[in-house]
Amino acid sequence: MANISWKTIASDLTNRIENGELPEMTRIPASVDIATQWGVSRQTADRAVHELQRLGLVVRQRRWGTVVAPREAVKRTGRVALLVDQFSQELNFPSGDLIRGIQDVLGENINLLLTESKGDPDMEARQLLRLPGEVDGLIVYPTSRPKNTPVLKHLIESGMPVVVLDRIPVGVETDAVVSDNEAATLRAIRALEERGHRRIGFFSFHKPEFSSVKERHAAYQLALAEVGIEDATELTRWFARELESQPQPFLQSIHDAVFTLLNQPDPITALFCVQDSIAVAVLEACDRIGISVPDDLEIALFNDWPPVMLRSPWNLHRIVPRSYLIGQTAARLLKERIEGAPHPLQTVKVDADFFVANLGK
Repeated sequence: MANISWKTIASDLTNRIENGELPEMTRIPASVDIATQWGVSRQTADRAVHELQRLGLVVRQRRWGTVVAPREAVKRTGRVALLVDQFSQELNFPSGDLIRGIQDVLGENINLLLTESKGDPDMEARQLLRLPGEVDGLIVYPTSRPKNTPVLKHLIESGMPVVVLDRIPVGVETDAVVSDNEAATLRAIRALEERGHRRIGFFSFHKPEFSSVKERHAAYQLALAEVGIEDATELTRWFARELESQPQPFLQSIHDAVFTLLNQPDPITALFCVQDSIAVAVLEACDRIGISVPDDLEIALFNDWPPVMLRSPWNLHRIVPRSYLIGQTAARLLKERIEGAPHPLQTVKVDADFFVANLGK
């Protein structure tokens, strides 16, 4: 087989469609013929055709095959859906800034439909199967559960424009907008190291399928390796994801972890929390133990929701995602896809703001 990618084939066919060489309603070659012509596998040929479908350049015709899509305006619903894994009024999620950023780009002619999966992959699958008939495109905070990868892939390959936020499910190729997790985490950990900290703990829920968690943990490990700590396993704590919905067991688990790490022979002096809910529990655990923050323990965290939700946020080193810009960027990508823009898939990493704690020293 020749070393030709599906992107090359898709680009060639796209150019032929756009310059009129393949007029609308013209049947394009079958995948088997494309494979023979280009000297590639059937799988590569199929992927190229799926890309043309995703871009809205071709459509499948029953008993006829795949043809160049008509140029007339596609009938649209005038709606876009934002599917989140969980609504939280308490934590202001999804944030008003995110929604405002999305709506400002969509404009007055496209309505935004808000819905949630409640963190349940089965409910998410039902939503993903139902929504395409009601909207022109989807912005999704995915649960990232592997069982839903085929559902998402089928949706994308059918031509539905999809942009994922915050995390990218393994095996799913689509547009994505995420915080620059690596750069932000490195900046926070290095700020702690510049203040003399070496024994820096890492707290996160155990979500190995979340790209955001993996990126933050990898950056943490890199920053510690830079100051001579090659193995941070003993400083790292992973909490069962089920604890997110069990406040008391979760708080007890955090309390036990903080107590252990502070009372070992070589205790931690700083801690990095992957998200707000963990930091809130850490602060409560410190109160119980009699530990002063930041005097006895400095904390850095991803402040994924507004800082007013945190007690004394000025005592914490905070990474704050730029929610409005994330919303704008996601809406722009989705709108371009809905309108048929044939550019390559994009993963946009948005810089986060970093606020250093007011330590008074």
